[in-house]
Amino acid sequence: MIEIDPLMLEMAGRRPVFCSEADFQHELAMEIRRLNPHQKIRLEYPLGDGLRGAIDVLLQGERPFALELKYLCKGLVIDIEGETFTLRQQSAHDIRRHDVCKDVSRMEAFAKRTGYGAAVLVLTNDPAYWLPRSRADTVDAAFDIAEARELAGLLQWSALAGQGTIKGREAPLQLTGRYPLAWRDYSVLGGTAGTFRYLWIPVPAR
Repeated sequence: MIEIDPLMLEMAGRRPVFCSEADFQHELAMEIRRLNPHQKIRLEYPLGDGLRGAIDVLLQGERPFALELKYLCKGLVIDIEGETFTLRQQSAHDIRRHDVCKDVSRMEAFAKRTGYGAAVLVLTNDPAYWLPRSRADTVDAAFDIAEARELAGLLQWSALAGQGTIKGREAPLQLTGRYPLAWRDYSVLGGTAGTFRYLWIPVPAR
């Protein structure tokens, strides 16, 4: 299991913002290696056994650990030490919430099949993901990842969800574990979209 809080604290001092999810993935791997020079790390590691897709970050060793990452962005242009970072506004919050939950489901299946520990790590500067929602009857209510929520059981779209929204994501997600959600501060850069927070969802080895 990764000690995520000290790792993110160290990384935030060096990289308070990332230009893309791939940039985030790369820098996280570098930070893990910096803290543990002997750690074997693989990026985009194939799932294997005929399964499609790959693990974003796999830590190899006596106790392998798999990580799925999400970098969810609100529009922001900011200069950090002479380098300009331009984050485009990502729409479709409902789909992105679903995909976070799907990653949890994938990590459960991976942990069960391999016996590895795993986790999902979400980093965002969009408060829409961590703030409680004003309505409980949204089409993606089951996939809500706001502060103090818990992911558990059967997660599926509301019957009112449009076909355009759920295309390719129709199947319900069945979680076997229970995952209380607690967001933590990552960096504060100022402005309406300058606060970054992260969500760590660990999935125990099976």
